[in-house]
Amino acid sequence: MSELGQCAKPDPSWLAMSVVCFTLGSMDVLTEPELKACFKDEDDIWFPDLSVIEWADLDFLGWVHPSGHLGYIATRSPNDGRLRGIVLRRFERPTRRVRLDMCSLCHHVHSSGGTAMFSITELGSRGRRSISNVVCSDLACSLRVRNKLNPSSLMQETLYIEAKVWRILQHLHRWLARTKYI
Repeated sequence: MSELGQCAKPDPSWLAMSVVCFTLGSMDVLTEPELKACFKDEDDIWFPDLSVIEWADLDFLGWVHPSGHLGYIATRSPNDGRLRGIVLRRFERPTRRVRLDMCSLCHHVHSSGGTAMFSITELGSRGRRSISNVVCSDLACSLRVRNKLNPSSLMQETLYIEAKVWRILQHLHRWLARTKYI
């Protein structure tokens, strides 16, 4: 125990935990067979061109089907480190007036049409229960927190990129945990 006025020794477990969190934030280069394997229950999945993806800038791989009604997320589970694939249903939120929406993962503020409602069916519910979130309509949250996409957010933040990455992963993992995917 330290007395008042003396510095306590830093707890090394905190440092190790923070390093693990941030190394989980960088996405490994994935191949199409690896992605197919992580979407084991789905047969008909459309994959983007993986050769043009900047993997170092991604915390999770997210893409939208060309038809616009489905989204896909591939991420590593924080519990066991295995790659998980999740199919999302995408719902547009049409409106006649201009409004601002904020992504629940990256907190990027968009004008009308920049976000969409994505829902995930809870595992074991036989399709009766789904949990939805308002997310960037193209699932490119990782690129937005690194200012790789224009336009910039309508609400500027002063957080470090590492803190924004941590926030994205926390929100994503919490959402997936509620649906029992991780």
